[in-house]
Amino acid sequence: MIKDLLLNIPESFTGAEAYLLSKYYELVLKWNKRLHLTTLTQPQDFIERHILESAFSESLILPSVNQVWDLGSGLGVPGMVIAILRSDLVVRMVEASRNKVIFLKEAASHLNLKNVEVIESRFEAIEGVPEESCLTVRAIEKMEKMIPEILRLGAEASQILIFGAKGLEEKSRTLPHDKKMESLLIPGSNQRYVMNFIRSTWNAESGRVGEWESGRARERRSERQRK
Repeated sequence: MIKDLLLNIPESFTGAEAYLLSKYYELVLKWNKRLHLTTLTQPQDFIERHILESAFSESLILPSVNQVWDLGSGLGVPGMVIAILRSDLVVRMVEASRNKVIFLKEAASHLNLKNVEVIESRFEAIEGVPEESCLTVRAIEKMEKMIPEILRLGAEASQILIFGAKGLEEKSRTLPHDKKMESLLIPGSNQRYVMNFIRSTWNAESGRVGEWESGRARERRSERQRK
C-alpha cells in the first residue's frame, strides 16, 4: 500500500526507491513496539512527516558534498531515506542508543545499503567532520540548547541542515558562526522549517533552488532512473 502511495506522488520516487522506502517502513513498524521509534505509524502520516521531509532535505544537499552525518539518527530520519535516494553519498548515522543502533544496522543490512555506516556515539563526542560533509539534525533532545554544539561539530562542514520550528531559527541567528543561513518552510507545513547553513565560500544563489524538487534534484533523480 505505501509503495503505491509513494508512486502516486508526482515527480518523486522511482519504482526501486519506492520499493526500498516501503520496506524501510515495514522494518520501522516491526521494531516500533519494542523501541518506540515513532508515533506516526499510518502510511500517509509516515510518508508526509518522515519520508517527504527527508526527501526535501536531500534536494537541498550541495553538489560538493560526498558524505552526510545524520546526528541523533533515531529511527533513521532523514539519514536512511537519504541513503536510499543517494547511493553516491556515504551516510553516517550517529546514534547513542544501543538498541536503536542495532535497528539501524539491521535496516541498512536488510535494505542492502552499502553506503550506510552506523556509529554508536553521542554526537558531542565527535571532534569534527570533513569539509565535504553535510550534517543533518532532526530530532535530538533539547535541540535549542544543542545548536552551539552542532555548529561546533559542523564548523568545517560545507553544509548543515537543521529541522525545527520558527523559534529555532531565531535562536540560530543569535549565535556566532561563519555560515550563510536561510530558513526554508517545509512543503505541506505551516510551522516546520529546515535551517540551511552553508559555508560562506559556497554561492547559495547560483548553487541550488530552494524548492521541494529543485532542478538539481530532478536531474539527479533522472540520472538514477537511467541507471
